[in-house]
Amino acid sequence: MGTIYKKKLSDGKTKYYPRVQYNGRRPTLGGYRVKSDAKAVLHRAESEIAQGTFGREDLGFAEFYERWITAKKKSLKPGTWVSYEHTFRIHILPAFEGKTLREIRPLDVQVWINRLAETQPKKNSLKPATIAKCYSYLRTCLKQAETWGEIEKSPCRGIELPRINREELSFLEPQEVNLLLERAEDPERHLFMVLAWSGLRLGEALGLAWRHIDFKDNAIIVERAWSYWGGFQDPKTETSRRAVPLLPSLAAALAEFYVDQGSPGPDALLFTADGNMPLDTPKTRRAFQKALEAADLKHVTMHSLRHTYASLMIACGASIKALQRALGHASATMTLNTYAHLIQEDLGGSLMRADLVISGAGGKVIPFQGVNCASTGSAETVEQRS
Repeated sequence: MGTIYKKKLSDGKTKYYPRVQYNGRRPTLGGYRVKSDAKAVLHRAESEIAQGTFGREDLGFAEFYERWITAKKKSLKPGTWVSYEHTFRIHILPAFEGKTLREIRPLDVQVWINRLAETQPKKNSLKPATIAKCYSYLRTCLKQAETWGEIEKSPCRGIELPRINREELSFLEPQEVNLLLERAEDPERHLFMVLAWSGLRLGEALGLAWRHIDFKDNAIIVERAWSYWGGFQDPKTETSRRAVPLLPSLAAALAEFYVDQGSPGPDALLFTADGNMPLDTPKTRRAFQKALEAADLKHVTMHSLRHTYASLMIACGASIKALQRALGHASATMTLNTYAHLIQEDLGGSLMRADLVISGAGGKVIPFQGVNCASTGSAETVEQRS
């Protein structure tokens, strides 16, 4: 049981000193001008003693972040690490660096989210997806503080995030890609061609050596990627390691490019300015925008060329599963969620076949199980076909 001692100071004012008994000692909990403040501190100390957390170092958020990110960095890819560092420095630390870990409450987190999602139109307003990323990074950090025993429970709970409205993907049509390629210069021209006609990510394309172009089996072998911050590394996910079918027209263009480059060795890079390093990413992006402007095309990013490839494959009848493998997505669900709006849903033929299944010959309903819905003639059961 704790107590509060009252002491009259030389200036005539009163100060209150909360005290608790802990391990045979009476640790100092500070002095307070207002008695209610002293009671609050005493109540907190008694709760911490009951929970076994009293006397633990009350780390500031900024100090804990430095310890956590030092450990976290070992498990992050260089590009992801840069994203973490930038997000904390710009959006998270300014809001919480003045607080200790235990002072951060769920309401503080919600107020921070609300401020990031201010509805007033402004030039640098954050999109809901960016806010969700900021929150995810903060939640990961504070969850680790809970795991390490620095706080009893993470304050990232019951938080309302802005709704993310999925925007329609922006990409170039095939004829627009051809206009772009006419205005681009090598080696960027062939890089843009590979991105548009194979669906590779930029890092995957920059990581290509000539040994990765299989002209015999018409495939591009993706086994590594180039990162602006981390150099050559494993692809984004395990499913990103794949063989992408090589379109005949792209194969012909690359074969010609290979000869123009002097028939380099198998380990030589496809897209390089000096023969040793892949093309500089920022310069490549600038070259892409320059070619767009020269071709008088709408503003898109290089990643939009990946969407161009996906839309072309869907338009030509590729299945979602086949497209998933070509793009290196983790699941067909991810591919479907991304490109579902591009799939033309024409139920006309399906309705006619379904009607045949339901009605059958003479208007009789026949069993659904075993029916061949692919047939455009009269429906048959398995028994009838056998």
